Amino acid sequence: MKERNRMMDMWLSLNSPSPFEFMIGGSYISGKSEVRDPSTSPVSSDGISYSGELAAYAQLVGVSGEYENNTEEKFNDLTGLFNIRLFGNSIQNTGLTLSYGLRTREMSGTTPTRLSQQFGQAALQVYLTKYFGMDGKYRYFLPTDNNELGEVKDELVEGGLFIDFKAFRIFGTWYKESLKTKIPAAIEETLTERTGIRTGLKIFF
Repeated sequence: MKERNRMMDMWLSLNSPSPFEFMIGGSYISGKSEVRDPSTSPVSSDGISYSGELAAYAQLVGVSGEYENNTEEKFNDLTGLFNIRLFGNSIQNTGLTLSYGLRTREMSGTTPTRLSQQFGQAALQVYLTKYFGMDGKYRYFLPTDNNELGEVKDELVEGGLFIDFKAFRIFGTWYKESLKTKIPAAIEETLTERTGIRTGLKIFF
């Protein structure tokens, strides 16, 4: 009996799904940026950038990191997140995840500065079929002050579709970021809107 129980425990340990999950991904971003300053006419420009991300989960808790390099607008973002999955048993399953994170944006354009922003995020993923689904997220950045930009408010919205080929995922995502800044001498805020499409590949293991 003891030998049989030992063999059953060994079989279960070998065939049970691992509590650890990992993801790595990269994307190509094609978008448009429009700056609306009350003192001047709106200025818009098209550009491309590249980003990468990785995530690691132990059951319902995980950490993730993101990096984006935007050579057109001359900034790069480095982001870290702590994630809690409220429902769903896998990063390749329907689920809702809440996150808290920090984004550091290094700007090297006309106004070189470093902008650090804390944020909260809600991300929803829904599988419509076994291999096809949709996802979306809302990220709210806590208001902060910056020596060069003044008062800063920011939010990000994303929504997209994906298709899985076992451990591989091809995805397309629409995004919109609304960044509001106001220097002390200004009467009204300056709004910078970035909209576009992210397409890329994720690998799960």
